[in-house]
Amino acid sequence: MTDEGKKQDQLLETTDCLEAIGTLKSNKNLFFFVCLLCLLLLQGCFWLMATGHINYGQIEPNTPTIEKAAQNAAAPASANAVEPNKATIDPNDGWHKYSSKIATAKIDFEKVAWVIRVCNYLLIISSVVYAMSLLFGLMISLVGRLGGISHITKAFFISLLFIVVLMPWQTLFRSVGIGTIFKPAELLSSWLMHSDMNSVEKALNIYGRYVGFGCLSILMLLWAQLKSMKWSRNTLRRLGIVR
Repeated sequence: MTDEGKKQDQLLETTDCLEAIGTLKSNKNLFFFVCLLCLLLLQGCFWLMATGHINYGQIEPNTPTIEKAAQNAAAPASANAVEPNKATIDPNDGWHKYSSKIATAKIDFEKVAWVIRVCNYLLIISSVVYAMSLLFGLMISLVGRLGGISHITKAFFISLLFIVVLMPWQTLFRSVGIGTIFKPAELLSSWLMHSDMNSVEKALNIYGRYVGFGCLSILMLLWAQLKSMKWSRNTLRRLGIVR
């Protein structure tokens, strides 16, 4: 009876650990994808500005409407009128016009600023919850003796470094440090001040600030996720679910 009781207790502990690990895995993966998506959106907002697809609010003349009105005025009065020297229609004209419209399309900066604010909010919350999920996984591994302690420990400390690199320290310490997260006004002022890019130093400051930090954060996030995946596989192997 004693041996059977011990086996039953071990089975219950294994089941509880398995349920806890499954819940942690789903939450961890969810917040990982949220962080990754927000980082990619922030990069997209910067590259929209770098490629000139941002409308800063300046009123531009409605040239397509003017051109269309001029074409209607120059058209023949009768639909049955015959044009002597009518040019042949190029089938690629429609595609060229469509592609040129896409290339010259611009997005209002207010919409881009709204996306940046939402991404900043989600990044701060998701990164903290992601690190807490790894911490809970570490505690479960220690209590349940599930193995993979080295992987989950590395993943947790990498996630802490990810939070440190991510946070907007420039809002607290203006002249000491910066973080990956940036405000819309910060991006706009930085780009307008260095829009000419006439020196290597200016280019390094802008692209290093907004692209370098973003890529570093993405790499650290992927590194932490890779370590946590190895931990998850080791725990499932320890429980006898995966060979």
